Amino acid sequence: MSKVLYVEDHPAQRDILAQMLELNGFEVAVASDGLEGVEKARSWLPDLILMDLRMPKMDGFEAIKVIRSEDNTTHIPIIAISAWASAKHKERALAAGANEHFTKPVDLNRLLTTIGRYLKDD
Repeated sequence: MSKVLYVEDHPAQRDILAQMLELNGFEVAVASDGLEGVEKARSWLPDLILMDLRMPKMDGFEAIKVIRSEDNTTHIPIIAISAWASAKHKERALAAGANEHFTKPVDLNRLLTTIGRYLKDD
C-alpha cells in the first residue's frame, strides 16, 4: 500500500481528502502545517506528498524546499495543492521543487491519476 502524506491546515479539507485517498487504497498520514509536514516526511518517508501552500508556522513553499534539500526525502514526489490559482504561485511552487500544482477545489479523478503516474515509477 502506497503511503501519502497530506499537509493541509484546514481541518475539513484535510479530513475529506484523506478519507478519499484511504477509500482509494492509500495509507494516509496528515500534518496541519509545513513544520509538522517536514517532520512527518522525515520520520514516515511517504511515497508521495500533497502539500498545501498557505499554512501557519512554515508555508508550503518553504516546506517543499526543506524536503528537497534533505537526502532521505529529496526523491519524494510532491504535488502542491492551493487555492492560489495564479501562474505566479504555480511557478513559485514548481521552482521550490514541487512536481505538480493543483488548484482547489481539486478534481479528485485527475489527482488520483496524477498520483498513480508518480507511484507506478517506484
